[in-house]
Amino acid sequence: MAKEKEKTVLITKDGIRHDGRKKEDIREIAFEVGVLDRADGSCLITWGRNKILAAVYGPRELHPKHMQMPDKALIRCEYRMATFSVPERKRPAPNRREREISKILGEALKPAVFD
Repeated sequence: MAKEKEKTVLITKDGIRHDGRKKEDIREIAFEVGVLDRADGSCLITWGRNKILAAVYGPRELHPKHMQMPDKALIRCEYRMATFSVPERKRPAPNRREREISKILGEALKPAVFD
């Protein structure tokens, strides 16, 4: 006989979330720029307990050389989750989900960067 899953209560009957916020309250958000010395631009975004680190390196020469196009630019995005942030053991190499999100993120940024 299968066990019934316990339901996780996200908001109590009083309208309070598990972290103490009310339904209409948003998480605290903070931005800090210039956090990486070797990047041409960087930003640390803290949104509640989530942290997002973004860095820009370039422009620089493209490798492999056969992908170079003198009249065009290329955006390479890399989305990664910290190894301790998921319940199962995470390998250091990007998994299929991370590669897919990286591709989608790059496509989403193209209009903002190139237009």
